[in-house]
Amino acid sequence: MQTMSININEKFTLAELDTAFSLRPFIKYLKASLKNDSSLKDKLTAFLLEKLEQFPELEGDVPLENIEKYREILELIFVSMTNVTEDETRLPWALGMPLRPQFIYGTSAFYTLMIDAREQKLKKAVTQGDEKMMRMRSMRIAYSFILERLYNFSPFHKNEIIHTFIDEETGLLRHLRINIDTRFIDVTPVGELPDLNGLTSPNKLDEEQGFEHLAKVLPINLFKFRGMSVVTITDETVKYAVETIKNTIVAHNRHSEDECYKDVTKALKTLVQNNAIDFNITPLFRINEKLVIPELTDIKSVLMGDDCNNGTARSAYQAFAEEYMRNPRPLIYKTISSKEAKLYPFLSTCTRTGIQSFIVLPLFSNNKMAGILEIFAREPGLLDEKVLAMLEPAYPVLAQLVQISIDDVNSSIDRVIKEKFTSLQPAVQWKFNDAAWNYLQEVENHGKGKIETIGFESVYPLYGAIDIRNSTIERNKAQLSDLQHQFSLLLETLQQVKKHYSLALTDEMIYKCRKWKNTLDESMTPHSEVKLTDFLEKEAVSFLKHFKLTHPGSAGIVEKYFAAIEETKGIAWTNRRQLEESMQTINTAVNNYLDMMKDELQQSYPCYFERFRTDGVEYDIYIGQSIAPDKPFDILYLKNLRLWQLSSMAAIARITHEMLPNLSKPLQTTQLIFIHSSTIDISFRNDERRFDAEGGYNIRYQVIKKRIDKVHVADTNERLTQPGKIALVYFNRRDAEEYISHIQYLQEQGILLNDLEYLDLEELQGVAGLKALRVGINMEYDHSVVS
Repeated sequence: MQTMSININEKFTLAELDTAFSLRPFIKYLKASLKNDSSLKDKLTAFLLEKLEQFPELEGDVPLENIEKYREILELIFVSMTNVTEDETRLPWALGMPLRPQFIYGTSAFYTLMIDAREQKLKKAVTQGDEKMMRMRSMRIAYSFILERLYNFSPFHKNEIIHTFIDEETGLLRHLRINIDTRFIDVTPVGELPDLNGLTSPNKLDEEQGFEHLAKVLPINLFKFRGMSVVTITDETVKYAVETIKNTIVAHNRHSEDECYKDVTKALKTLVQNNAIDFNITPLFRINEKLVIPELTDIKSVLMGDDCNNGTARSAYQAFAEEYMRNPRPLIYKTISSKEAKLYPFLSTCTRTGIQSFIVLPLFSNNKMAGILEIFAREPGLLDEKVLAMLEPAYPVLAQLVQISIDDVNSSIDRVIKEKFTSLQPAVQWKFNDAAWNYLQEVENHGKGKIETIGFESVYPLYGAIDIRNSTIERNKAQLSDLQHQFSLLLETLQQVKKHYSLALTDEMIYKCRKWKNTLDESMTPHSEVKLTDFLEKEAVSFLKHFKLTHPGSAGIVEKYFAAIEETKGIAWTNRRQLEESMQTINTAVNNYLDMMKDELQQSYPCYFERFRTDGVEYDIYIGQSIAPDKPFDILYLKNLRLWQLSSMAAIARITHEMLPNLSKPLQTTQLIFIHSSTIDISFRNDERRFDAEGGYNIRYQVIKKRIDKVHVADTNERLTQPGKIALVYFNRRDAEEYISHIQYLQEQGILLNDLEYLDLEELQGVAGLKALRVGINMEYDHSVVS
């Protein structure tokens, strides 16, 4: 214990405060607590009063320069106010002047906090602070004290201060809670106590201006303060560091993942109060219970070395993580030895990057390993069990953090599944939610339930198809070309075999090969194709494999053929690969455009939009009041959608036309729209996971859709759909009138050509009387030029 006058900063204090150190309020408190019984506490109180009576001057103003002579009394006060077993080297405790940051007696722990041992002066961290804010805090404490003691206000101000500062030794934040016990302070008015009838509620003092106003009507120099303040300081750094991590988790969606983990790492450094210790937190993502590492994720792990994008490093990390997940436990390497680095590959990665001390900890969420915490330092011996103990309060929130990252990835996967693989789009999700809730209620009430049929009545359908022109013919041509090349290679291989190895069966294989090669054409029947495939994939391959096995020297000849027929790289698949790549490129461009526009369509009125993959892309759109019951439907939304359908078909045609020079196989697209002006009913088919028309008349709509893609113009062999044009099929001219109006508008804009055709179509099975509009697309249209 020490007697030493420390004045932290008078700038933080109200200069006009009339204060003096006195034990009178403390003595009065002790006398009031005496019960005159035989309890030990009462005896201790009486003993302390007896000691105080030896120094009656302590009930008056005590000059600070004389405080050393009362050292024994002050120590008795400390013992009486704290636990007898309290270690004064660990408890920051002090006695100070009333309402002033001036201390006269305290524990060594208190003075260690305040005084720089080397320079023997106040630490900068103690004196730093916003002067205006600190003075306002002093004013708040003083006036709340006056109002509570003299005007009987209910307590409305906490006698505690949180002091946040940067520790000079570590460079990290520390948070100290300063508790001020004001029970042993008396406040008395200098003259008559002023009347404060106008001030009725402490709520008026919540704002800064309230205390400034009070200072004018009730000057602080009208009062004097006598007694002592008792200050206890507790380190709240751990609590605030954990709170910081929690706040970071709450704000996770408002910040980037990288920023989030940086903030958490900073908080963990604060928690262990060591800037030389660093951290990595890695979530463990599982798909179908298998560990995966997202390609775009910048993995923060010392086990990855300096390059997290290196494939070998990623594979090594995945192997370590999979092994660690099977047996998760703390791995502690206080100082990595050369022997350990040689024995464990992951430790050699550490030492290569200068890491000398390393700990790996598993993070569990819901009793399942959710992530890995790496603790590392570039100085040996910095990490030990003490560091782990300091980090213990953070483990639950760290587990929560990695679980959020995992949940985000899982949610993203769910969104993709909903958007790409099922029909549960946002526009209709509400209906499924209702059905699921009703089902759960039935199960709850009756023990079993039945899923209701999900359907929408009286919706307007819009159908469109972007088809790759002559895709079947192009596919047959590519296959024929590749097969001719494959037979040439096979024939050459067999002749090489015959040249080097005398085998009678080789002549028979050469004969069959030539026979098949000579019969190849585009008019092969399915039966012939099966026999051809059987010859190539079974007979020829079996012969060559057996020959290679019995004649190892022939490996070079045979392997050349096997390399050529490898589907992903071999030259015998070149034309088919180029065709598929070109078709894929076109379909991807069309899908990307429709994806981009789909969200834009939802902004005007919710609609259901579903795509189908054929050789091209087809789509259905349904719009109507039943899809969005809470939003009034108007026919204008339908007209807007139909105009979009026309203009988007033109845009897609231009996009695919511009791609022609860059395609391995030049392919063109055709654009088809089916006009159906009446509403239909649709329902969700659980077996097919998609919506379809309901009822006889409605099903007829679906039948017509499937039959018009290859329809011809009446009395001709000309296909309706043509590259560079949009074809619109309809029954009645009345149905087409609105589209004709939209076409005229787009012609005025220069998007469509002035070549609109009115056509009759051939009869289809069960469908007669179809008509069509066909209009050319301006491939030179520049959308950046506004007409």
